[in-house]
Amino acid sequence: MHLTTRGIVLHLTKYSDTSVIVNIFTREAGMQAFIVKGAYGKRNRGTAALLDNLSLVEITFDDNGKEIKYLREVSLYQPYALIPFDMVRRTIFIFYNELIYKILREFRADEAFYDLVEDALLELDSPDAALADVHLRFMVRLARVMGIQPQANYSTSNRIFSIEESCFVHDFYPYPDFLSVEASAYLWLLLNDMPAAELPPKVVRTELLYGLIRYFEKHNSQIHSIESVEILSQLLS
Repeated sequence: MHLTTRGIVLHLTKYSDTSVIVNIFTREAGMQAFIVKGAYGKRNRGTAALLDNLSLVEITFDDNGKEIKYLREVSLYQPYALIPFDMVRRTIFIFYNELIYKILREFRADEAFYDLVEDALLELDSPDAALADVHLRFMVRLARVMGIQPQANYSTSNRIFSIEESCFVHDFYPYPDFLSVEASAYLWLLLNDMPAAELPPKVVRTELLYGLIRYFEKHNSQIHSIESVEILSQLLS
């Protein structure tokens, strides 16, 4: 049976001199692996360019139940206008790719997960994207759709977020197991999709970034480290 669906390219592995195996996260069939023959051949020189990481594509393939399938057709669903030419957007883009790929090794995604990721990529490519914290909001939404969202129990007596307990608590212990009062308050705003009256300083945003990475490591066994976070934290002002 032929299936046509939208997909997000996540990983490409060279299979031979002209062929590749590509992992694509599809909206209707979840994570799929495909062999693409002749991707680097003279007749299909443009095919490899379509399979860059996080490309938004439309594909047609035989849904035959095999572990590795053959792509019949592939085309760009939505080309990026800003990401390829903007260093900040490109760095966030690389961070998204690493995070999503590691999550999807284990997480059985559904259409809601796909839509969240696609929307996040299109938001990042938008001229209206709030680049200073767009990645933090994305991570909070990821936790929500994965079913590991922190408890929403923030209050004047529970102002400290515990990464281990996944909730706000009264007692404070040093980072990295607990966030500071400032980072905890910022997380509370993001959990409720509320804009901050004033963007928190870089030190607070950086603390929350590393805290959310630590949170995903604690609550998702596939994530042991995110290498691109170092460059991301240095670049964002």
